[in-house]
Amino acid sequence: MNVTGIIAEYNPLHAGHRHHLAQARRETDADYLVVVMSGDYVQRGEPAVAGKHVRARMALLAGADLVLELPFPYAFAAAGEFAASGAEVLHRLGVVTALSFGSESGDIRALKRAADLLAQEPEAYRLALRDGLAEGLTFPAARQRALEASGEANGGTSLLASPNNILGAEYIRALNQLDSPILPHTIPRSGEGYHSGAVREGAFASATAIRQLLKNGDPAALAGQIPEECLPLLAQEPLLFPEDFSQILNYAVLSRLPQGYGCIQGFSRELSDRLTDLAAAGGSWQERILQLKTKNYTYTRVSRALLCLVLGICREDVLSWKENCGFAPCARILGFKRTAAPLLSAIKKRGDIPLISKAADAGSQLSPQAAHLFRRGMLASQIRSSVLAGKYNLAPANEYRRQIQIL
Repeated sequence: MNVTGIIAEYNPLHAGHRHHLAQARRETDADYLVVVMSGDYVQRGEPAVAGKHVRARMALLAGADLVLELPFPYAFAAAGEFAASGAEVLHRLGVVTALSFGSESGDIRALKRAADLLAQEPEAYRLALRDGLAEGLTFPAARQRALEASGEANGGTSLLASPNNILGAEYIRALNQLDSPILPHTIPRSGEGYHSGAVREGAFASATAIRQLLKNGDPAALAGQIPEECLPLLAQEPLLFPEDFSQILNYAVLSRLPQGYGCIQGFSRELSDRLTDLAAAGGSWQERILQLKTKNYTYTRVSRALLCLVLGICREDVLSWKENCGFAPCARILGFKRTAAPLLSAIKKRGDIPLISKAADAGSQLSPQAAHLFRRGMLASQIRSSVLAGKYNLAPANEYRRQIQIL
């Protein structure tokens, strides 16, 4: 049985993702495709534009056979922890033979060299990284300079300056650290760049551009960019954008002000002091980020820290979860195809990770520490549901009663 894993956000799923699913199945000769997908929050430190359950159904319609949730809170962590969590879930399933990912490079050898460099940190790389950080460069910029100083930049191009190359190298690094038999496989990205807002006929638009179209309320422009079978689902789904979290963010900033922000995950002393000084300023989600963003603190880093503030995630909690639960405490099933029954049977026989099919029963399947982590993830989902309900005047959905998507 050949089983290929994919780690994704699908925020939202678009034609480029469907292309990757089809290519991954063909190039790895996969009998089944398993997707480990971000839940209700994504790596950029924002709520997902659509809920995880509808995104899981879209993934199944686009070619996936099984969709699992990337464990909270690593779905909105930096690339290394995001990759480590997804890779560990796939590894512990016991059946996955390949991990396929898109990359700007498309060169698996170059990405393997970069992964080795990140893991080994030779002296030339380490010194160049230290100097870059001392000069005030952001970590991604300092890392790219260090890579070039080590002679490992892909033919002089900025290998680790591109987001999917970074994730690809981190996936390979994570597999190596697990001593996993899973083989990495990359497919060159085509279409618009990751951050591009352009939408051109005949080219895959980025998720960034598609989110902007959704925000502008321009569904006609989505034709050809979202798989046809998925469009009705997205059209019916109430959507959320970062600005919808502005009110709850301002409440969190003010209510936490007396204690300070130093214990919140992602907050350094400097960032905590800056937010303390600006607490009364108010502002939208984006305005709050821009108030705090500096040369040393990227937009995404600040966004992740503010999301942790909203969700009440403390640094000590995260350290405890890592120590006691690792990066893959469980694998929650979001959806599967009926034809994937043999795959699920094989996972139950060979895997060593708790498979959660009913959220209400998770406590009986998990260790006390993992159960605590699972409950915090459910609370985070409930917070998104409450914000959504307020925006659209709906009754909040009970996450514990959500059903698995089955095709």
